[in-house]
Amino acid sequence: MDIIEIIILRRVNNIEIIASQFLKNKDLKSFKLLYDSSFRRLCFFAESLLADKQDVEDVVQDALVLIWERRHKIDDSINILGYMYMVVKNKCLNTNRSIRQAINYKNHHNHLIEFDDTESLRIIKSEVYNEILESLEKLPERARMVFRLSYLTQMTESDIADRLNISVNSVKTHKKRAKEILKKDLQHLFSLILLFKFLS
Repeated sequence: MDIIEIIILRRVNNIEIIASQFLKNKDLKSFKLLYDSSFRRLCFFAESLLADKQDVEDVVQDALVLIWERRHKIDDSINILGYMYMVVKNKCLNTNRSIRQAINYKNHHNHLIEFDDTESLRIIKSEVYNEILESLEKLPERARMVFRLSYLTQMTESDIADRLNISVNSVKTHKKRAKEILKKDLQHLFSLILLFKFLS
């Protein structure tokens, strides 16, 4: 089992089922499911490639629309997730090129999907970030709010307590609970998160 399989093992089955349904039916309902399940991870990937971060969602939406428009030309046996990453990558490169910030890249032929080591790392990061956000969304509401305010917006415990109208001790309890849940849910990703910090 290689590193990409280890990273996306828990999510890959679901998206592969959704992708296979889209390739089989090529209808709007199955595309909507594919769109919803892949949009955020593709945004993480696009953000690592685009010179202007404000373009991220537009580029990903354009890429997914292109996939919808080409649906009848897509080979049923293709790795659809890899194909989506390739389309997003090319859209990002075209966007960068249009503002004279071109990046060298290899051409892809006959749906052959190849990524160099840097691109593979970006894909892995996208999958990891997506999984972290999904785990955050599963936290109890108050624990999730405290965690976001503390770690994502860097607010102090006192400021969080004032904002949420709770005691500082409650803030500490919610932070501790959130960390315990996330630690358990994301334990299979710890070594990779540390690796990303080292490489950043």
